[in-house]
Amino acid sequence: MSDNLEWMNRHYLLLEHRTVDETIEQELFPARTELLSLAATYKNSEDFLDQLLQRRSYKDVCSFLAYNLHKRSAVWWAYRCVLDLNDELKKKPAEKRSIDDIGKPKPLQIPEWARTPEEQPEDTEKALADFRSFMKQAFAEHEKRISGISQETRDEVSRALELVMGEVKKQHGQDIFEMFQSICEKTIMSKGQDFKIDLENSPIIRAEKELKEKIEDVRKSTIEKVKAALPEKDEVALRKNKEEALSCVYRYIISPDEDNAGACYEIGNKAPDTPEGLLALVAFWSFGDLMPKGETVVKTPSGLMANGINSLLLMLSLKEGGEKDFNARYEKYSSLGIEVADGSSNWGESIEKKPESRIAPPKFNETEERSESYGSEAKAEDLHSATQDRTTPDNPAKHISINRFRG
Repeated sequence: MSDNLEWMNRHYLLLEHRTVDETIEQELFPARTELLSLAATYKNSEDFLDQLLQRRSYKDVCSFLAYNLHKRSAVWWAYRCVLDLNDELKKKPAEKRSIDDIGKPKPLQIPEWARTPEEQPEDTEKALADFRSFMKQAFAEHEKRISGISQETRDEVSRALELVMGEVKKQHGQDIFEMFQSICEKTIMSKGQDFKIDLENSPIIRAEKELKEKIEDVRKSTIEKVKAALPEKDEVALRKNKEEALSCVYRYIISPDEDNAGACYEIGNKAPDTPEGLLALVAFWSFGDLMPKGETVVKTPSGLMANGINSLLLMLSLKEGGEKDFNARYEKYSSLGIEVADGSSNWGESIEKKPESRIAPPKFNETEERSESYGSEAKAEDLHSATQDRTTPDNPAKHISINRFRG
């Protein structure tokens, strides 16, 4: 009878080391102080992983799985993570960038609310007519207001005004009222005629323009040097190498022998700066021998494969485009890793579903993009529906002991 507590019955069957201490000692797991404190309480690897999951420390989950998963299973996990990212980028590709845009000044975009409204031209004649009408009305209203004052007082004020106005007119040619009206009319006629600067011949503007031209010349010269120094990208060959790398890794997962390990090494070195190329190198490092088919076994250093997986996951998480951000991708990759660790995801099921996936490598069309996504296990099977199987009557499959990865 189910008790709805399936998590209590889940075991990470494909972990190589029972305790965190063993993982640190034998695989050189670089546990920081915080993780060491956690491991002091939860020494068992399964308990330690569960605690990391409860704390949503997905990056730490991925790191620990990289060091503790069985090597072949770890490669299968990394393979699925690469397929997941490719599926993301298929749905939402990253924006293409050109090296010519490096350092290129961007135009200043002023928001609509911050723009200065354009002034409409003033109708000067109408404004003058309105002002003169206003003055005439103001004087009329003034006369109406003072009509209640006695005539004697008004006469005395008028004589005083005439005396003052006469003296002002002698000095300035206009009395005070005439001066006021003249100034107001001049203001109206000059309104909207702002003081203009000759921008083309302004020393500051010319200096700014010359400086910008010099900066642009230096920028273009630098870009040309960068282009000359960097090798030209062959996009067709790069896509072909990526697909071949995925095929090689899948063949290696099915049959991790010397031939398939060597093929991963060769294709991985052609594009080590791509997720697919780095994945191929990870597969080679998981083999345990740096000199396949050599007279002596050159043991792969402890932690090399795990470091490669952690670098691969970081590369995947930082890739532009796609639908997930950095944290969401690590959460997804940790989920895929747990599925591998508890045995619910394995390559055997993939082979059983698609037996023909071990026949021949996929053909690459140089003129068309692939129409299928890499992003799910089913699509991964379609991708490798023609993967070459090295197991033939003349070339029987080689038995690889799990203990090989423990040495």
